[in-house]
Amino acid sequence: MFSLIEAHQLNIMLGLSSICMVVGFFALITKSLPKRRKMAISMLEFSSAILLFSDRLAYMYHGDTSPDGYWMVRITNFLVFFMTISVVHAFNQYLYDLCRNEIGLTELPFRLRVVELICGIGWFMVILSQFIGLYYYFDENNAYHRGPGFLICYIIPFLALFIQLTVVFQYVRRVSLYISIPIVLFTVVPMLASIVQAMFYGVSLTNMSIVGIGIFLYVFAILELNDKLEKAQKKKIEEIESINRSVIRSFEQIATAIAQALDARDKFTRGHSLRVAKYSKEVAQALGMNENECNEVYYSAMLHDIGKIGIPDSILLNRGHMSDSDNEKLMEHPVIGGDILSQVEEQPFLKTAAKYHHERYDGKGYPEGLKGDNIPIIARIVAVTGAYDEMSSFAPDRHPMAQGKIRAILTEHSGHEYDPKIVDIMVDMIDKDTEYMMREVEDSDINESDKNDITVVDRMHFDNYKELVSNGIRISSDFTKIRFEAKNDKGFERKNSLPSMILFDSFDKCVHRNERSIKNLRYLEYGEIWMDGHTTCTAARDIRADVNHKKALEEAGEDEWISYEIEAVSIKDHVKVKISSKYMAADVTVALPDATRFVYFGLTGEHCSVRNISVKEIQYTSAEQIDRIAPEVNFFTRKDGDVANIEIDDYRAASTRGMPVEDGMRIFFRTQSLPVACLVHHCACIVLFTSDDGTVDGKNYVEYACIRMDGEDATNEAKATSSAKNKLTVHKSDDFAGWDEFKEINKKGLDYEIDFSRIRNRITFKTENAGLSIECTTTVPKGDDNVYVAISGDLCVLMDIRFR
Repeated sequence: MFSLIEAHQLNIMLGLSSICMVVGFFALITKSLPKRRKMAISMLEFSSAILLFSDRLAYMYHGDTSPDGYWMVRITNFLVFFMTISVVHAFNQYLYDLCRNEIGLTELPFRLRVVELICGIGWFMVILSQFIGLYYYFDENNAYHRGPGFLICYIIPFLALFIQLTVVFQYVRRVSLYISIPIVLFTVVPMLASIVQAMFYGVSLTNMSIVGIGIFLYVFAILELNDKLEKAQKKKIEEIESINRSVIRSFEQIATAIAQALDARDKFTRGHSLRVAKYSKEVAQALGMNENECNEVYYSAMLHDIGKIGIPDSILLNRGHMSDSDNEKLMEHPVIGGDILSQVEEQPFLKTAAKYHHERYDGKGYPEGLKGDNIPIIARIVAVTGAYDEMSSFAPDRHPMAQGKIRAILTEHSGHEYDPKIVDIMVDMIDKDTEYMMREVEDSDINESDKNDITVVDRMHFDNYKELVSNGIRISSDFTKIRFEAKNDKGFERKNSLPSMILFDSFDKCVHRNERSIKNLRYLEYGEIWMDGHTTCTAARDIRADVNHKKALEEAGEDEWISYEIEAVSIKDHVKVKISSKYMAADVTVALPDATRFVYFGLTGEHCSVRNISVKEIQYTSAEQIDRIAPEVNFFTRKDGDVANIEIDDYRAASTRGMPVEDGMRIFFRTQSLPVACLVHHCACIVLFTSDDGTVDGKNYVEYACIRMDGEDATNEAKATSSAKNKLTVHKSDDFAGWDEFKEINKKGLDYEIDFSRIRNRITFKTENAGLSIECTTTVPKGDDNVYVAISGDLCVLMDIRFR
């Protein structure tokens, strides 16, 4: 190793000294370094470069007896010894700067002043040595020889470095890693190299190590500086983002306040602007807009009715027939809104919805009669979402419309009043909103929603029976456990003042008592179970309870809180509820009308309080079978065909086995929507897919198409592949009587014939029924030969299924 270094050390020296000169120059012109540190690093690099280059020349002119050789060998050796002390001095200046600017010392360590004194002594000794030959001398051949005091030239820098090392170790934890690594190496490595060099004459290990570490010192200083700049930049960005978030929050709060103030003028438009903004943003996301564009849609939609500020209350709140002049005045509000928001020059998108949301896709709208894509996309979105919210909200002369009716109206006006793309997205949102959450809620729902949610609150108090009922918790095939403590109110007997649970189904998971809500939210109450085992059967087919009374309730102390634990599970059309306390245990079995509806329980009671309420769902499917108390209900009116009949109680909850798609294949089946079905999309669907075992959702399942028999593409994008393409064509003939009639026909039952053709990777199927002609061509990825077809649906039965 040493022989290799010795053989190439002149080249190594030249390379390192050149690098040092370049590094020193860059350090000198670097503006981002502190001035003293910049000067210290520059001094260190230039001193190191002179040191190593002089050492190289000393080796080259060693033994050269010419006049040039005589002077060069003396000058270069002097510079080697002198610059060695200079490098130590420059490093000491570097430590000075670190102590003051990085570590934050107000008083610099005395040891660094001692190092300065040692450096002064070292320089003096080098100069003295030139006259007395203390460190080295030259013979008659101009050859270099170590002098009698040669070790002193090692001891002086060695001592200085050792003192510097003590300072480094004391404060190393207070500086960054980028600073600590090179300063430790700078003090340790040269000392080790000096020890080695004292034993191996002819190799300048000490000088080369000093220069090498000096280069590292600058590199790490730059790295540390970059790290600081990066952190500073990150902090600045965070500050800017925080300011932006604050501005956005303030803007949103102001916009919300304005929207709420507008809506407050009429109780029948309460919350309209905020709901339209929410729906509009969801539509924008479905259209693939980026986050910034979606936010623009949201805020523009929130202020779309701001022009109504300029409409008098006498017109805006008029519930009767308006005159032509009043209508003309009302139609001015888009222009007024556009003028108001055009003043916000920094946000030009705000005026878009306000000015153009009454334009029609066919060009028959106002104020400018724009047509098709000439209407800004924000306005086209708000036209659809605003119409949806008006129909799903309370009005002076009606309750919120059923979602199926709204769906039918939007579809009917698609391409005329509304943009078809926007309508398709809105219809898909309606179809996915199976519990009708996209609607205006009643006052009672708003006021009670938080305090009645037993997954949030841990105590409730009940006065008169059913006056207060918690929000519903769904009972499913996974166990639901409820625990709480109950105590009767003072002055009321225990046996008459108990908690109870109501079993029900409703779109909004709440118990309702007025006829309007019962009808609109399809509320159905199955029955009641009291905490003493007493039951009441309402719409359930039967309720049976096996009650074991351990103690009489009258034995409970006056202030005793009784702990109850309830376990509930639903399997098909039966529900099992187990209740236990120190006074009783009950096993209750409920036979539901059928398996097509959900079942929720709401906690209520009479003249009692409950506390420490906890609700826990155990996420595993129950293996327990519920003993039937009523026969299983099915809606099959035909016998099995090639495969067994299927009842589908939820969206694609069941499907037929897959059949390989072949050219000329035909599928025959009869479908009938279940009694609980109420929406157009409660119908059958055709699924094209591939999987390892030929089953829907089997291993390596990929979905190519899911086409509903109402003519909608319901392909699951999460399970689909982007390389498959669907071209869907739907045609309504003169026999098509409208969507309401379509639902009625579905309830009675429809016989379908699906015809397939396949040419390599292109599959086409056609069907026609109830005046609706559907043709879908699916292009699957090349090489996917195993394509299967299955039939599924939502809230319907599939019967007499035959493949030909």
